[in-house]
Amino acid sequence: MNKNKKDSDTTKNLIKASIALVFAISLGLAINFFHIGEEDTTVKALTEQFDTFKRHVVSSHWQWRVRQPTTMIMLIHYDDSGSEINRTPVRMNHNGWPTADLSDAGCEKIWQSVVASPLRVDGFKIHAQYYAELDVSEENYWCRYSLSKGTYFDYYPASGSVSPLKD
Repeated sequence: MNKNKKDSDTTKNLIKASIALVFAISLGLAINFFHIGEEDTTVKALTEQFDTFKRHVVSSHWQWRVRQPTTMIMLIHYDDSGSEINRTPVRMNHNGWPTADLSDAGCEKIWQSVVASPLRVDGFKIHAQYYAELDVSEENYWCRYSLSKGTYFDYYPASGSVSPLKD
């Protein structure tokens, strides 16, 4: 009788373990099936700053066209309700696009004057890097604004063009 009780206890334990295993596998599959990927908030915040950058580059150009010839404009920044929140001087090139010194610091200055905010997004630093072709002149350089995870866009001051956001 003692042997039957041991066999019965072993069978019960085996059934309990099987039920727990089936439950764990079912739970894992359910989580995997119903999980919705979350957006990367840092990239989303950079996208918003990117849109602001593009809008303000164009706005600066049209303001320059009204006032030309001038090498500086005062860019006025507004909030969503239309109230003025900031004014920043923007250095303009001879084509009427925001420009600065041919260096990383110059690229940072372009960002700060056009966006009117520091090179930070969602707590992360945006890297401003100066790039130039072999012939170093104002016509052959661009600024790259990037996150350390790889998302970036380029700004070409000679033409005022802004590349799409890339990963």
